[in-house]
This record gives sequence, structure tokens and C-alpha cells, in this order.
Amino acid sequence: MVYIAFVCFAAPLALMLPVLRGRARWLVAYLLIGSYLTVVSGEVNTALKQVFEISSLELSLCVAPVVEEVVKALPVLAFALLDKKCGRSDVLAIAFSCGVGFAITENAFLMMRAGEAATVGWALARGLSTSLMHGLCTLAVGVGFTFARTRKKLFYTGTFGLIAAAITYHATFNLLISAAGAWSLVGLACPLFTYAIAYGLYRVMRDRGVSMLA
Repeated sequence: MVYIAFVCFAAPLALMLPVLRGRARWLVAYLLIGSYLTVVSGEVNTALKQVFEISSLELSLCVAPVVEEVVKALPVLAFALLDKKCGRSDVLAIAFSCGVGFAITENAFLMMRAGEAATVGWALARGLSTSLMHGLCTLAVGVGFTFARTRKKLFYTGTFGLIAAAITYHATFNLLISAAGAWSLVGLACPLFTYAIAYGLYRVMRDRGVSMLA
């Protein structure tokens, strides 16, 4: 069913690309890339689950965060490496677009699988927590990489550290939402809390005339 979700989402967006120009085309293209990576990671996760004979919970906590964050990071890193003139604001936009494209297709697939069990509350939880988590993880890797690429000594270790941080955040989120009671609510709130802090810091720095996205 993930292929059906991908086709439904990707087909109209692909038809938009010929009429778009500049940054708008890149944003839609990375939405499409993120959407396709949902299919790729789904196949890889399924194969690894069968190979290692692990449960769905073990897959969610130990395997899926690694697979998903690595595959989401690769096209963002490629963009930042190949286009040396791109600024941090450009990388921020396409990284967040890639993560959101991934989340949209994943949510559509899970909604199709849930059927009538899916509710408006479920959709809001997925849209405001899981989707934001995917976008934030990819964004952090992309923006952090714009610093690492300018420092040869930090290039490899910095890139590894950024992806490792995204994997850790993703795995922690999955662990919290899989728990019962209050811990699940804490997990749902984490991406919103992280987003609020990041946006607050951005506003403060912008008001002081300090640009982190030049």
C-alpha cells in the first residue's frame, strides 16, 4: 500500500515541476524525493526485519531510525555538496521539505492501513508530532552540514555526529510514543517543544542582527 500512497502523492507534484522555477522547483522536487524515500526505507526495514527476525517494536526502536535518517540525509548532503553556492537558508528549506515529504507519504500509508480506526485526533498527532520530527531531524542534519563542509577537520566526524544525533532523537521519540500513559504524551510533545525552541532562538538571533542562515 505504500506504493499506492506514493503514487497518489507524487503524480500531481511531478506534473507541477515543468511549470515551476528556481527555489519553488527545488522544494517540490525534494518533497518528491522525501516521498520516494518512504518507499525505499519501507522495503529496507521489511527486509532487515525478516533477516534479523525482530519484532515490530524492535524494528521501530533499533532499525527504522537508522535506516530512515540515513536515507533522508543522503539527498540533502548531496545538494549541499554539489551546490557550493547554496546558503544555509536554501539547505534548511530543501532539508525540511525532504523530511516533510517523507512524513506525508508515511502518514498516508499508515492511514490506509488503519482504515476506520484512524481518527481526526490520530491525524493531528501524526501531523503535529511525527511529521514534525521527520522534518526537524532532516533539517538539523542539513543545516549542521553547511558548517561541517567548510571545516575539513570536522567534515567526516561532523557529518557522522549530525546523522547520529538525528538517529538518537528519532529513536527516543519512537521509544516515548510506544510507552503507555504520560510518557506517550511527552513523546508527542517533544517535536513541538523542539520546534518552539529552535524558532525562538532564530527569532532572538534575527532581532539581534545575527544570521545563522546566511
